[in-house]
Amino acid sequence: MLLRLTLALLALPALFVTTAPRADAAELCNETSYIVEAAAGWPVEGGVAIEGWMRLRPGDCATVATDVDLDGDQPIFYYAKSSIAYLGGVREWRGTIPLCVDEADFEVVANTRCSSLGMASRDFFIREGEERERTVLVEPVNFATRATVAGIQRLLQSGGYPVTAVDGLDGRSTRLAVNNFLRDAGLSSRPNDDALIDALEAHALGRNAASGLTMCNEADGDIAVAIGHQVGTIWQSRGWWRIHAGECARVLATRLATNNAFYYAERINTGARRGLSEASESFCVAPARFVAEGRGDCPDRGYTAAGFRRISEPSEGGVRITLDEGDFRRP
Repeated sequence: MLLRLTLALLALPALFVTTAPRADAAELCNETSYIVEAAAGWPVEGGVAIEGWMRLRPGDCATVATDVDLDGDQPIFYYAKSSIAYLGGVREWRGTIPLCVDEADFEVVANTRCSSLGMASRDFFIREGEERERTVLVEPVNFATRATVAGIQRLLQSGGYPVTAVDGLDGRSTRLAVNNFLRDAGLSSRPNDDALIDALEAHALGRNAASGLTMCNEADGDIAVAIGHQVGTIWQSRGWWRIHAGECARVLATRLATNNAFYYAERINTGARRGLSEASESFCVAPARFVAEGRGDCPDRGYTAAGFRRISEPSEGGVRITLDEGDFRRP
């Protein structure tokens, strides 16, 4: 059996499911070019038992929910996200079923009232019947057995080492970039793939953890965030990132050298959406998810003009902005 579907994301991934030889456990495999952290859940008396986080390198598989009777009708829920090491921002593999997660490793039996537990809500996808046996996370490019090499290439890029492409092919530019990393890290020989991936991730985390634009929400409810910045010589605005109260999200992951980037936010779940006050830099926005090139003639191009704010000066390649109720226009 083969099933493919595209998952919602401010990034890209998809997911497909195949059958597996084992009938007494569920297997989750990572055939993307990203290190992923996954949470799994299944119904129990009193709610849903949810566990996280399970770290999967590119090319890894892991057995989950070994005590779940896969011969019955009990579903399994999954949510996965990429490591924060990557310059492109966090990718998510998600669905439409809200369940609770925590930042650190966790085990909980919960329903959807996550805030009362001090936890966040994330949208899980569901696998039932034979589809539970083996779940494979993929990207639009299906790397399959090339995932490990693609993962090394992706981490090299995020660590500042140029490779020709993330294609899963161990070519000359990849080998040269690996050798340059080994030299800079003071390693005399190439470790095995797992150790190399771990070392590259540690390097990228140290380089990129503070990079980009991170938006934090201290308002009384959810906000939706859009950004405006230059891509090459073209001004671009895009959104939306939904950020729950008390949470943060990195909405722009490139290293910032100047304050030549802008942000906009709306307070949602309040009847009418309320935009930022004291914001005068004009960019285009749309009601649904969007990417708009150029800053002018927004109505003529089917957009609405909105007032953005300029970010503060970056520190170590990044900026952290916190918004509260006072940042939004009153009804």
